[in-house]
Amino acid sequence: MSSAGIEKRGSAATVKACDSCRRRKRRCVWAPGADGCTPCMQVKEDCTTTHIRRPRAKSQKRNRIAEYENRIQRLEALLEERTASQPHVEEQPIAPADSSKPLSQWVSDLRDRIETIPFEEQSAMDSSNVNSSLDDFDLDFDFDGNDLFVPTSTDSNLAQVGLDGLNTDLANAHINVPLAGIQDTFPQTVDPPPVYVSTRKVDFAGKSPFVTRTRCDGYMPHPELGASLLTEYLVDFNQAIPLFRPYEVANHLRVCYSHQSDGSALAWANTYVVFGIAHRLRAMSAVASPQDNNIADDYSRKVLSNISDLLLTPPSLPLIQCLLGLAILLSTTSHSHPHALFVATALRMAQTLAYNDDQAQEAHADNDVEQQRRVFWLAFLMDSEISMIQCGPTTACRDDISAEFPEESSSDSAGAVISAEGNWRINLFSIRTQLSLIQAEAIERVLSVKGRARPRQQIVDDTHNILAKLKAWRTQEIFRLSTQQVEQLLYRSDIVHIVIAEGSYFATLFRLHTFLALGLDIRLNSFAPEGISAVAGLKTHASYKDARRLLSLLVAAPMGDLAVCWMTKNPVVAALVTVLSHTYHNAFIDDAPTREDLQSYGRILDMLTTLAQKGQDTELQQVRDICMALLRKVEGAQNGGSVDVQAFPVAEEPIF
Repeated sequence: MSSAGIEKRGSAATVKACDSCRRRKRRCVWAPGADGCTPCMQVKEDCTTTHIRRPRAKSQKRNRIAEYENRIQRLEALLEERTASQPHVEEQPIAPADSSKPLSQWVSDLRDRIETIPFEEQSAMDSSNVNSSLDDFDLDFDFDGNDLFVPTSTDSNLAQVGLDGLNTDLANAHINVPLAGIQDTFPQTVDPPPVYVSTRKVDFAGKSPFVTRTRCDGYMPHPELGASLLTEYLVDFNQAIPLFRPYEVANHLRVCYSHQSDGSALAWANTYVVFGIAHRLRAMSAVASPQDNNIADDYSRKVLSNISDLLLTPPSLPLIQCLLGLAILLSTTSHSHPHALFVATALRMAQTLAYNDDQAQEAHADNDVEQQRRVFWLAFLMDSEISMIQCGPTTACRDDISAEFPEESSSDSAGAVISAEGNWRINLFSIRTQLSLIQAEAIERVLSVKGRARPRQQIVDDTHNILAKLKAWRTQEIFRLSTQQVEQLLYRSDIVHIVIAEGSYFATLFRLHTFLALGLDIRLNSFAPEGISAVAGLKTHASYKDARRLLSLLVAAPMGDLAVCWMTKNPVVAALVTVLSHTYHNAFIDDAPTREDLQSYGRILDMLTTLAQKGQDTELQQVRDICMALLRKVEGAQNGGSVDVQAFPVAEEPIF
């Protein structure tokens, strides 16, 4: 080896250890002028170095611009090669429109061309997928699905997709399907609708010449995911809030998955309402994912994009159901203000169709009078709750209603909440309807402009009479159970419905007691920051125990950016200020909140902070700050600190 190939020891490019030291993994130390390293000389070993590295080559600067240009050229060449291999269409599949030809002939030509297009043997909408996905539907009804839709198209494959396997699996059992995880979704293409004959005069989708069909994309989730969402909707929501007949909504989804939908905006809107509510429910479940609320918002936007077309259609039961479902979706978001408009519109449509008058329905034997009545009462109770919280008038007057009250034990268990074990059940829908009538009476007789014009003592007497009716309504069995008993008795989804009912009751009770305590001023909104601030200065609160019960139930329900929290935020704020103000001004009460209770109230305030930031709601942030100040005062008093009684001005409570 030449001397040029051997580098001087100590260079950064040479090996700095001999063979023995490298093998024994020890430090190789050389003394000046020595023939070997110090460790080898101490043990009398030969010190040899056989591996000599050559100097590293200097790095060269890369021309990245040239590399990028080369990559782009190779990509363009690949695209040209792939494009050349694609088949070319020599002429347009459909000839340009000719005004001399009638429209019916163009439609006929289009159908003929579509029938000539070959379909894949195993498409994404395979019948096996639909059949296997909807086998778990066990609904209490018996009907022949083949009589509902009679396709006339020569292509029998599309007509039979999913229908044979779906019609037989929807009978003779009750819904009891566990929740499923979120599956991958993919868009579906809706084929031209076949002509079908319906045995019902009022179909699920409705018809109108004003509907813009081309704006509906016809998107449907994967059949397995759709089956899971439908099951969750029917079990966790529609059972307690009977917005749809179970077999009708299940049959409608079968029609959509089998490419037989008429493609109208109303048909897809009702489908998206069901899927949107199902994702809201899933967001509150144990299998929730961060995408559930976002997907529900997407379904809401799909419906809102066609709302102008929907409002131009003639009033019908499907349209009313769509508006109520959309209102429910919007009420569970940070932008819930428009939902009151849709509820009022739906209620007026129900009045137009005389759903509130059973005698007007006798001439139409084919109409589902029972479901129409349920939808009317659902719109009525939603409108009453909104009017109570927003301090506004009701859309419908109680004196104009002649519809039969919802049955407490219906044949299909609509509106029932059933225990997780045993045979215990209540009809929560009937209970909430009773409360809505009391709310409407309170608004009409006490909290309206007409009620304010009466003598003062008469207003006070009417208010006490309504409070007595609320107390009698409160004697229902479900409200006598403790929070622990409710948690053990009901499923988590049913507890959410109980919390919403408790919130509606407490909102009514809170507003009536505040109305009496603050001088019969109906112009003061009890749920606004000025009303909450005035309530914080009251020494005693008659609704203290009811407020504590609502807060204890809320702790048992899921909390966060969830539907139940958005729907009960105003009653929850009222309950917080009631409990904290009563405890703050009465430091030695027997049933004062414990430290654990105060910690749970802190978590509720954190939830309100999340909602205020999510919705950019300054009023909610203000009332949250009032409650937080009260909580700190109560905690300071329990820790032995001094209580500043002037922190909140004490209001003079009138004695009635």
